[in-house]
Amino acid sequence: MRQNNCFPLISVLIPVYNAELFLVECLDGILSQTYPNLEIICLDDASTDGSFRLLTDYAAKDPRIKLIKQEQHHGIAVARNTLLRHISGEYFAFVDADDLIDPAYVEHLYQTASRTGADITRCLYNLLDIRDGSVQPCETLYREFVAPVSPVTPGQRLQAALDDSQVWLKLIKTSLIKEHHLSFIPHVLPEDISFEILLYQYANQVAFVNEHLYMYRIGNLNSASSNRGLCAFGTLEAMVFLCGELVRRNLVEQNFYEKIISLTLHAVRRMRKYSFPPDYFVGQTCRDAFDMVEKFLGYCGPFKRGKYRLMCWLAHKVNDDQLPYLACLMR
Repeated sequence: MRQNNCFPLISVLIPVYNAELFLVECLDGILSQTYPNLEIICLDDASTDGSFRLLTDYAAKDPRIKLIKQEQHHGIAVARNTLLRHISGEYFAFVDADDLIDPAYVEHLYQTASRTGADITRCLYNLLDIRDGSVQPCETLYREFVAPVSPVTPGQRLQAALDDSQVWLKLIKTSLIKEHHLSFIPHVLPEDISFEILLYQYANQVAFVNEHLYMYRIGNLNSASSNRGLCAFGTLEAMVFLCGELVRRNLVEQNFYEKIISLTLHAVRRMRKYSFPPDYFVGQTCRDAFDMVEKFLGYCGPFKRGKYRLMCWLAHKVNDDQLPYLACLMR
C-alpha cells in the first residue's frame, strides 16, 4: 500500500445544514477516496435534523474527520469561510453535503494538479435529479470551461470564472487563497460568484480533467439555490461587492471592466422580475450598482463610455424602483 507521507495532505471541506437524507452517501463517497492522505472537515451549521448526530458517529469511527459545530445558523458563506480557516492541507476541495463524488475524484484532480503545477484543477460533473432519479452530464445543459490552455489576460480569466462558477467542483491550492486573502461574502447567495472571479484572477495555472467525477443533486427544495429571487438579489449584492474589490485590488483592464459593467447591469435588470420584502433594500443596492458603473467609465472605450455616462446621469434623475427598467432601456 502507498505510504501517506509520499502525498501532500488534502483538505476536503463539507458545509452541512439539514442534509440528513443525503449525508451518509456523501460521507461514504469521501471516505472511500483512493487518495491516501486526506483530512475531512465537516461543519454543521446548526442543523435541526439528525445531521450532527450522523457527523458525530462518523467522526468517532474515522480519525480523518474533524467536526465543527456552530450553535447558530449563519448560512453557507459563513460556513465556507469558517472551513477555510481550519485548512491544514496543501490543497482543498469543497464537497456539498447533498452531493456525491467518484472514489477517484481527489486522486485524479491531484494527479493533474501535480503534473501541471495548476493552482485550480477542475473536472466535469453529472446532474442527479432527485425527483425522478435521472442523470445527465453537465455539458448537456450548461456551457463549461474546457479550454486546454490556461486563461492569461484578465478578460480570459473572467470568462473562465463565469464558465466555471461552481466552487464545489475543483481542487484549489491553499496558498492561493491565503496569499490573496480570498473569502466568501457573508449572508449572500449565491455565495461563490465574487470568490470565483477573484480566484481566477490570481491563479497562475488552471487545469482540466475531462472526466465526470462529481455528482450534483438537483430538485432539492431545501437547497438555498432553489430560491431564484433570493439568488438574483444575492448576485446583485455580489457584483456590487466585487466592483469595489476589483478597484481596491487594482485589477484593471478595459475589456475586463466593460464585461464587469455588463454583468452588474444584468443583475440590476433581473430585479424587476421578483418581489422582495422591504428589508432587502433592493432599490439602494441597484443605486449602489449604478454608482459602481460610474466609477468604471474611465476604463471603457469611447462608445460605451458615452452610453454608460448617459445611463448614470439618468439614474440620478429617477426613483430607485425605476433603476431596473432604466438598465433595460439602455441595454
